[in-house]
Amino acid sequence: MKICRYLNAKEFLKDYESILLEQESVSQLILYNAYRNKDVDVCEKCMFGAVFDDGPLLLFCNVAPYNLIIFVPENINDKDTINTAAKLLADYINDHNIPISGINARQSICQSFIEQYQSLIPCRVEEKIGMDIMEIREVNDIKPVEGVQRLARLDEVKFITEWMIEFQLEALASEMDYEAALKKAELYIRDNKVYVYEDMDHNVVTMAIVARELVNGAAIAYVYTPHEYRGKGYAVANIYYLSKLLLDQGYKFCTLFVDKKNPISCRAYEKVGYTILEDNYEYLIIMQE
Repeated sequence: MKICRYLNAKEFLKDYESILLEQESVSQLILYNAYRNKDVDVCEKCMFGAVFDDGPLLLFCNVAPYNLIIFVPENINDKDTINTAAKLLADYINDHNIPISGINARQSICQSFIEQYQSLIPCRVEEKIGMDIMEIREVNDIKPVEGVQRLARLDEVKFITEWMIEFQLEALASEMDYEAALKKAELYIRDNKVYVYEDMDHNVVTMAIVARELVNGAAIAYVYTPHEYRGKGYAVANIYYLSKLLLDQGYKFCTLFVDKKNPISCRAYEKVGYTILEDNYEYLIIMQE
């Protein structure tokens, strides 16, 4: 079992893009980072690579300031092999003094990596969030709550920004700078990525944003409904119509991440047609002096 580290994302994609695309919803974070950096000849803040034996066991990337991301190809099923590969990666990162701020991966991989990493480096680890990666390829025939879906307008950027910040606090337990969120919201609106849903009284009651366009699909994020409108099916209606729209436009699938602490949302999306593919946990690594 060995580790192959690539000087740049382009060479990494040359060897592993096809494998990543076979499970695009699950590998989307690695693909996103690789595509963003594929024209950089040598990225000092980037690390792409694979743990392999006869073939790849784990694929990974670490692009500062983001977390280390680990992906397991679908044909690798032996738990002991996967755990050994994760520990080998922890050894490699320690031996080469590679700084990491956290880890995103299947929970079992996170646990194996963290166990080995903490045996080598004094650090504290905090679980930030556990999520399910969900995907839809065909929308179920359901009757959503009455209302109208439409694109958000630029004159609505203020409350879209506030909702993005609220989502970040509630779903991801992290703060978001207002000015940065405002610029991000304005860009999303200008790019026609923000979809809101109006109730029959023309109140805007929920939103969802097409945050990433993938090679074959689209990733939906920032699904947020203010407290006074929750429990009435508005978010489900918005996701239903948005997923249907994207699939009708030619995307092969839509994907979203759902907080494991919110099983109600998960069941609601399952009614629309979404299925859980894999869990994805995020752990923060805090170095100790």
